[in-house]
Amino acid sequence: MKLSPTKIFKGKKIFFIGGTGFVGKVTLSMLLHNFPDIGRVYATVRARDARESENRFWTSIVTSPTFDPLREKYGDRFEEFIREKVVPVNGDVGNEFLGMSETEARAVMADCDIIINGAGNVTFNPPLESALRTNVVGSNNILQLARMMKRPALVHVSTCFVAGKRSGTIWENEPVVGYFPRKNELVGTTFDVNKEIEDCARLSEQARQEADDAVQIAKFREAARKRFEDEGRDPDDEAELKSAIFRERKMWIRERTTELGAARADYWGWTNIYTYSKSLAEQIIAQQDDIVKTLVRPSIVESSVEYPFPGWNEGFTTTAPLILIALRGQPIIPVNEKLVLDIIPVDMVAGAILGAAMNVLVDDNPPLVFQASSGDSNPNDMKRIVGLVGLYKRQYFKEKETGNKLVNNIASMIEAAPVSQKTYERYSAPMFNRLAKTANDLLEKAAPAWAGGRLSNIVSDLKKSVTSFEESTQETIDAFAMFKPFMIDNAYEYRSDNVRALMSMVRENEKHLLPWYPEKLDWYDYWLKIHFPGMRKWVLPQLEEDLKKAEKRAYTYKDLLDMFDTAVKRFSTRVALKIERNGRKEQYTYEDVKELTYRAAGFLAAAGIGSGGARAGKSGDADRVILWSHNMPEWGLSYFGILKTGATAIPVDPASSVDEIINFARAGEASAIILSPRLADEHPDLQDRLAEAGLDVKVWDFNEVFEMQSEQEEARRNALLPKKVLANSVASLIFTSGTTGTPKAVMLSHKNFVNMVSMLSSVLEMDTTDGVLSVLPLHHTFEFSAGFLTPFSNGTQITYLDELSSEELARAIENNLVTGMVGVPALWEMLHRRIKTRLRERGDWFADLADNIIEFNAWLRDNTPFNLGPIVFFPIHKGMGGRMRYLISGGSALSEKVQRDLHGLGFTILEGYGLTESSPVLTVARPGNKLLKGSVGKPLPGVEIKIDSPDENGVGEILARGQNVMLGYYNNEEATEAVLQDRWLRTGDLGRIDEDGNLYIVGRSKDVIIDSNGKNIYPDEIEDIYGKTPFIKELSVVGLPDEDGGEKIAALVVPDYEYDISLSRAETNKRVEEHFREVSAGLPFFKRVKVLHLTPFELPRTATRKVKRPEVVAFLQNLEERARKKTRAIAETKGDDTALWIRKIVASVSNRPLSEVALGDKLADLGFDSLMFVELQAAIEDAGGRVLSPDTLNEVQTVRELLTAVQRVDKTKRLIDEPKKEETKEDEIFIPSIIRKVGNQLIDFAQGTLYDSVLDTTIEGQTNVPMHTNFIVAPNHASHIDTGLVKKALGKEVAEQTVAVAAADYWFDTKYKRAYMNNFTTLIPIERTGSLRQSLRHVTQILRQGYNTLIFPEGTRSVTGEIAEFKPIIGYLALNEKVGILPIYIWGTFEAYPKGMTIPKKDSIGAKVGAKIGRFLEYEELAEMVKGVPNTEAYRLIAARVQFEIENMRDGRRDKFDVAAVRKKWKAERRKSRKQEPVIDE
Repeated sequence: MKLSPTKIFKGKKIFFIGGTGFVGKVTLSMLLHNFPDIGRVYATVRARDARESENRFWTSIVTSPTFDPLREKYGDRFEEFIREKVVPVNGDVGNEFLGMSETEARAVMADCDIIINGAGNVTFNPPLESALRTNVVGSNNILQLARMMKRPALVHVSTCFVAGKRSGTIWENEPVVGYFPRKNELVGTTFDVNKEIEDCARLSEQARQEADDAVQIAKFREAARKRFEDEGRDPDDEAELKSAIFRERKMWIRERTTELGAARADYWGWTNIYTYSKSLAEQIIAQQDDIVKTLVRPSIVESSVEYPFPGWNEGFTTTAPLILIALRGQPIIPVNEKLVLDIIPVDMVAGAILGAAMNVLVDDNPPLVFQASSGDSNPNDMKRIVGLVGLYKRQYFKEKETGNKLVNNIASMIEAAPVSQKTYERYSAPMFNRLAKTANDLLEKAAPAWAGGRLSNIVSDLKKSVTSFEESTQETIDAFAMFKPFMIDNAYEYRSDNVRALMSMVRENEKHLLPWYPEKLDWYDYWLKIHFPGMRKWVLPQLEEDLKKAEKRAYTYKDLLDMFDTAVKRFSTRVALKIERNGRKEQYTYEDVKELTYRAAGFLAAAGIGSGGARAGKSGDADRVILWSHNMPEWGLSYFGILKTGATAIPVDPASSVDEIINFARAGEASAIILSPRLADEHPDLQDRLAEAGLDVKVWDFNEVFEMQSEQEEARRNALLPKKVLANSVASLIFTSGTTGTPKAVMLSHKNFVNMVSMLSSVLEMDTTDGVLSVLPLHHTFEFSAGFLTPFSNGTQITYLDELSSEELARAIENNLVTGMVGVPALWEMLHRRIKTRLRERGDWFADLADNIIEFNAWLRDNTPFNLGPIVFFPIHKGMGGRMRYLISGGSALSEKVQRDLHGLGFTILEGYGLTESSPVLTVARPGNKLLKGSVGKPLPGVEIKIDSPDENGVGEILARGQNVMLGYYNNEEATEAVLQDRWLRTGDLGRIDEDGNLYIVGRSKDVIIDSNGKNIYPDEIEDIYGKTPFIKELSVVGLPDEDGGEKIAALVVPDYEYDISLSRAETNKRVEEHFREVSAGLPFFKRVKVLHLTPFELPRTATRKVKRPEVVAFLQNLEERARKKTRAIAETKGDDTALWIRKIVASVSNRPLSEVALGDKLADLGFDSLMFVELQAAIEDAGGRVLSPDTLNEVQTVRELLTAVQRVDKTKRLIDEPKKEETKEDEIFIPSIIRKVGNQLIDFAQGTLYDSVLDTTIEGQTNVPMHTNFIVAPNHASHIDTGLVKKALGKEVAEQTVAVAAADYWFDTKYKRAYMNNFTTLIPIERTGSLRQSLRHVTQILRQGYNTLIFPEGTRSVTGEIAEFKPIIGYLALNEKVGILPIYIWGTFEAYPKGMTIPKKDSIGAKVGAKIGRFLEYEELAEMVKGVPNTEAYRLIAARVQFEIENMRDGRRDKFDVAAVRKKWKAERRKSRKQEPVIDE
C-alpha cells in the first residue's frame, strides 16, 4: 500500500528542535510549504526569555531566504499563515524540559504527535563538556519530553560520520548500541555508552582537579599578570587580578577537556569530538524500547538543487574552504583521487527527514537508521571534484571585473591539481610555512639590538609581511588538516537502501513533496551551475570575513584616572612630556607627571573644586573648570588635575577672545579658569571682565596651580580628593559651535575617552619606542585623543613646541624622538611644499626625476610588500628624524596629490574621520603598504558605521554607534535628541561604504548644493575635480542662490603665487581661470562652476583647518553684489547713447530686431556661440569701439555686462560694414626688382634643397589637386616649415598661384619683416586681434582675383603636435566666395622643427616629413551639406568637416562625416550654454 505524506501530516502536531540551523530551516520551510494542512509546529528558539525567543524567530528564521517560497505562495497572507501554524518556544536542549516548566512541557507534549530533533553542536572539536551537554544531555532531555507524549515518537538527526575512522561499506542495519570504529581492531573490548558518559564526567572533574594544583595556580597568576602587562594594566591590582586568574583557569579547563576529549575520541576510532558525541547520542536513543524512534544520518550536506531555490547554502560547509583556498590561488590540493566525497543536497536531506517523520507517524517499528547519502548510487570521486573546482576557478577569474586584469588572466590559467599528501607537504603550503618561519628567525636576528632607527623600521615592516604570510599558509594547512579524514584517509561508502525503500512506498503524484533523487544528479551541472554560484553568493563572502584576522582590541580602562594611575606606575622613569622654552630643554617623566598632577589637583580641591558642585548655583554635581592654554606640558597636567578632583574640564581654543571665554564660562556654568602665564599677560582684565558679566569665576594661572607646598599641606590637600569617579561622569565639555549666543557643548565621559584610547591603540600600536610631536591645539578632541591620551597611555614620549613655525617644526622633528605625528591637511601640505621646493632647488631635471621615482615607489607600495622610499629618499627621511612610522591626518579631507606624493616618498599617512561627538575618531585607514585612495578607512574596532537611506550610488547620511559616542549636548536636550537616535549618532555627513567596508566621505548633508533641476552636487567632489593644478593653493566650493531657483555652484580660489615666481599675479590668475575653463569643458553642465572669484587671502578656517563654508558663502555674495553694482554703475555712466550703440551691435550680430535686445538679456539666450563672439568683437571695433579684454569677451553673460567690457572710442563711425581707413606706413624699406627676382630664385633653391636633401620628404595624393579652379588650401599646422611643404606638395605651378595667410602681429610687425614678406614670399597679413572682417577682406580680394589661398584653420602652430579645433573662417570664405577646400594632412614637421625651436637639432637632419593631399571638397558639395543651416553654424560645420577629413587621413580611416550627429551635439551644448557661465575676477 502506497503512503500519502499529505494525508499522514494532515492535522499533525510536530515539536521541531533545531530550526535555526542550515538543515533545520530548510526542513521547517519545506514542511510548511509542502504540507500546509499540518496541524501545528512548536519550533524551539533558544533565547533568554519567551519574548526574545519569539522576536528571534520572526527576525532570524522567518526572514531567511529559505522562507521565500512561502512568501511567494501566500503573499500578503504569509505572516498570518506562519502565526496560524507555528508557535515559537523558548527552548534549550541542555536544560531539563528544554527550559520549560514541567507543567508547560506536559501540556505541549500532550498536544504533539512527533518530535523532530535537528539540534547539535557541529563544531568539530568543542570542549568535551559542551559537546556532551548538547548531544548527550540534550538527547536525554528530549527522551524525557518524548515520554510525556501520548505516543512517544522521535526523529533524531545525526551524521553518517559516526562511522568514524574506517573505510568500506557502511550499512544502515549495522548495530548502533555498543558500536565503536575500532571494534574489529580491539578484539574483546566492549563499549558501554552509559559507562562512557560517566568516564567523560570524570575527565572533566580530572581537568578541574589539575587546575587546582599549586603549580597550575601559579601559572594562572603568571599568565594573568603577563596579560595585564601586555594590555597596559596594573599587574599589582589584586582585585582585578583575581578575576583575571579565574578567567585563565576557566580557559585552561576548556582547552584541557577538549584535549582529553579529542584523545579519547581518537582512541576509540572517531575523527573528532563531534562524531564521538553524536555516536553517544545515537546509542542512548537506540537503546530506548518504549519510544518509536528513527535516526537520520546525512552525509556532507551542501547546496540545494531546487528548494527553496537552486544554490541555497549557509554557514561553514565542508566544500567551502576547499573552494575558497582554490580561489585564493592554492593550485595544489591534497586528496585521495579515488576517494568518493559523499555529498547530498540540503533539500534532499530535508526530504529524507520528513520522509522518516512520515514513516514514524504510521509505523510503530520503523527502520532505526536512514542514511541520506549519494555515494552508493551516484559516486563522485575527489579527482573529478578537484577538476570541477579548477573549471569553476577558470570561469570565475575570466568573468571577474574587479582587480588587476592581467593577474586575473594568469589566475584563470593556473589549474587546481590533485596531489598526494607527500607532494603537498613538499611543494605547497607546509613548505612555504617552513620558509616563512625560517625567514622570521633570520629577521629576528637581523633586528638591531638598540631597537631604533631606519633599519629597525625596515626589518619590522618586513617581519610583519613575513608573519602575515606565515599565518596565511598556516590557515591553509589547518583547513586541509580539518578535512583530511574526508578527503584522504577514509574511503567511505554509505548505503541508503532504507531511504530508497521508503521513498518507493510514497505515492507517485506526491513524491515531489519529499525530494529524493541523488542518482539522477548530473554532478558537472550541479557543481558548476548550482553549487559553486550558490557558494559564491551565500557562503564565501561570510567565510572570507570570518577568516580575516580579527582586529585585536586593546584593553579598555575603567576611566581616565585608572588609565592615568596605570601609566604613571608602568612607565614611572620614562620621559612622558618634553618642551624647549627660551633655549632651555625641559622634560617630565611619568613620575614627575604624577607628582605635578596631584599638586594641581590638591590646589583645586583646596579651592573648593570637586565632584560635589561646591560653588552655588551650578546645575549637576561636578564643578567645571575652563582650561585655556597653548600646547605645553602644563596643559595635560592641569587636565588630569581637574579630573582628580572629580570635576569636568572645559578645554578652549587658545585663540579665543575674552568675550568668547565669558560666553563659554556662562554656558558651561564654569567655577574656575586655569590659563597659561602667556595668556594671563595678554588678558590682564579677564577677572574684572568676568565680574562685570556677573560671573563668580576664579582665575588662576599655571604658576599658582603648580606652586610647591609643604609636604604636610600637600597631604592635607590630597586627602580632599575623591577615591574614584564614575565611568559615565563627564570628563570634558567641548564647545563645538556658537561663540556668541548660546554655544553648543558636547559632553564626553571618562568611558567615551577610555574606549577611544582602546580603539586607537588597537590600530596605531604605539609603545615606549615611539615618540609623538604635538602640533594641533590640545583643546581639539582629535589631538587630545590621538596625540595626547593614546600616546600617554602607551608610554610614548610627547614633544611640544613653544612656537609653531615651519623652522621650529623641522628642528623638533630632526632633533627629537618623533615616530608619529597627528595633523590636519594644512600641516601635510606645508610639509609637502617644503619637500618639493627643496627638490626643485636642485634643478628642474632633478625634481622631474624625483617625481618619477615617487610615482614608481607609490606603485611599488600598492602592488608589492616593498617600500624603497626610506632608502631612495634617505635625506628626506633623515630630515624627518629617520624614524617616522606614520602621519595621522584628520579634521578635513587631505589632498589626493599630497597623500599620493607622501606615500611615494615612503611615508605612511593614515587618514581618519570623525566628529567631536564621537571622541572624535570613527574610522581610520590601517597602517599598511597600500594607499587607499579617497577613503578614510574602516571603522575602529568597536565602532559600527552604516549609511542611512542610501541613494542609487550608495550615498546617504553616515550613522555611527559605539562606546565612544557622546552622552549628549550640555543643557540642550532638543539638540541631543536631533542627533542621537536609538544610540546611533547622525553625523550630518554624506558617504558611502565599499564592498571591503571602507568609508568614503562625499560631503556634508547641509553643504550639498541642490541646483534648479533638483540634482545633488557634493562640494568635496567638485573641489577634488577642479583642484588638480599647482596654480591653486586652496579652494572652497559652495552653493549660491540662483535666479532660476535652487543653487548654483560657486568657487572661491586662493591662487598659489609662489608656484611659478616668473609669473605676475595677473598671469597666475589667468592660468587659474584657463584651468577652470578647461575642466568645465569636460564636465556635465550641472557640475560646472558657474561663479568663480579669486582672492589672495587665506580661506576662513576653524582651529582644525576646516573651511568655514558659511563665511565663504557670505564673502562670495558680497563679491557678487559688488560686481553687480560695478556693472550697473559703469552702464549708467556710459549713458543711453552708448547703451543703444551696444544694443544695435548685438542685434546686428545676432540677426535680431533691435526691439528684441534689452540690456538685461543674456547673450546665451540670444544665441551667441564662439564664432558670434568673434564677429561681435569685429563689429564692435568696426563701430568705433575697443574690447578691453579680448581673451575674456566670451565670458560676458549679459548685454549690460558687455557695456563694462568695451569702450567706445570713436562716435563718428557707423555701426557696421564701414571699412577702416588704411594707415600709411612711413620709412618702409624699398627692394629693387632685380634683388627681388634673384632673392626669390635663391629662396626657391633653398626650399628645394631643404625638402629634397635635408629632410626625408614624402608627398601623397597630388592627383587630388584641382587644376582649373581656385580654392582654399586647409592643412593642419605644427611648424614654420609647413608652408613650404604644402607648396611643394601642390607642385610648382599651383604653388605660384597660391597665397598664404599669415599672422600680421608675428610676420609683419616690423618694417624689416614686412620688406621680406612682401617681396620674397606670397604671404598676406591677417589680424589675429582687432578687425577680423577687415582682414578677411584681403583674403576675399585674393580669391576673387583667381588665386588660391593657403589658410591654417587652427590659427596657430600646435604646441603639442596634436590637431586643434579648426576655426570657422574657412567656412565663411568658402560659402561667401563660392570656392572649394583642399584638405592636406601634414606629418613629421612637429618632430623636425617644433614651435619654440630656434636652431635645428642634429636629429632634425634627415627627419621624415610628409604631406597627404585629401579629396577636394567642392563648393557645391559643401553648400548642399549646410543647406538650411544658419550661417554661423554652417561656417562651423564646414570647418569641422575639413578637420574630420584630415583626421581621417591621419588615422587611415574612411569614416563618413555625420552632419546630423554633430549638429545634435552642438545643440545640446547650446542649450547648456544658456545657463549662467562663470564670472571671473580680474
